[in-house]
Amino acid sequence: MSETVRRPTPRPTYDHPTVIRQQDAARHLWGDSDGSGYVSDQVYVSSADLHVLHFTLTPRGRYVHSAMNPTVFGADVAYVVLEGELILVDPENGEVRPLKAGDVGFFRRDTWNHAMNPRHEPVHVLEFFSPPPSRNTASPYARSKPLLTETRYRDSRWDNRWPAAQAERDAAARIHVVREEDHLHWLPEDNGGHLAGTAVDTEYLTVTRGYLSPGHMGEEHTAHDETVLYVTDGTLHLHLPAYEGPAWHRVEPHDAAYLPKGTAYRLVDVDGNGARYWAGAGRVPVGWQP
Repeated sequence: MSETVRRPTPRPTYDHPTVIRQQDAARHLWGDSDGSGYVSDQVYVSSADLHVLHFTLTPRGRYVHSAMNPTVFGADVAYVVLEGELILVDPENGEVRPLKAGDVGFFRRDTWNHAMNPRHEPVHVLEFFSPPPSRNTASPYARSKPLLTETRYRDSRWDNRWPAAQAERDAAARIHVVREEDHLHWLPEDNGGHLAGTAVDTEYLTVTRGYLSPGHMGEEHTAHDETVLYVTDGTLHLHLPAYEGPAWHRVEPHDAAYLPKGTAYRLVDVDGNGARYWAGAGRVPVGWQP
């Protein structure tokens, strides 16, 4: 029996710096039996500026669009593949982009999207989304658009012109694949113990990969936008020098740290093993309309 009502995605919000443990992230299963497939979400933050979740596709699982779940959004969306492989598709134009662990798939407003897991193991994906669903950029926005009726899994625009047309394809791409070697690297501190690489940076969303060297004692920074740090490797110690609550917070792999705009913080490696994280920062200009 097909579902008749799509349950809304949870929208956990916080008014102060907060560490969200993986087991405390809000769980949500979406999809329908009319063909969209099912996706398991763990929502860490869903505020007025930023939406961050971890989703899982089962072995050989997928999501596609349906009348109940039209997968097109009014936002910038970045998919960070944490484990496994993901095939991300623009079914309107037939653009097919395989992603491996560590890759980022990025698409902008009005890009129809499907995703498939080609392997016999689950694929785990970290998602950053801004402007977020609280701004009516997800389901209400998608249902305001005509449903995509023709699905393509091959982009025939480049037939008989490949690889000569590669630059043309890249210029026309709706889905951008950002690999580690494509990051724009920079040093948050001048001692070289903290390396950052920008994978995505637009007027709404910035996604950064961060690396802390063993024993790194970070300088104080300020979150210029609402920010979520998601730790993937090692243990990150978050120091909040101006916060009225606890000053030190231990952030383990698959935990996230929420930093409101204006939060002063330091990142420290206490254990001496180094740490890696992804950071997403969201911003919505005043007066913005979906």
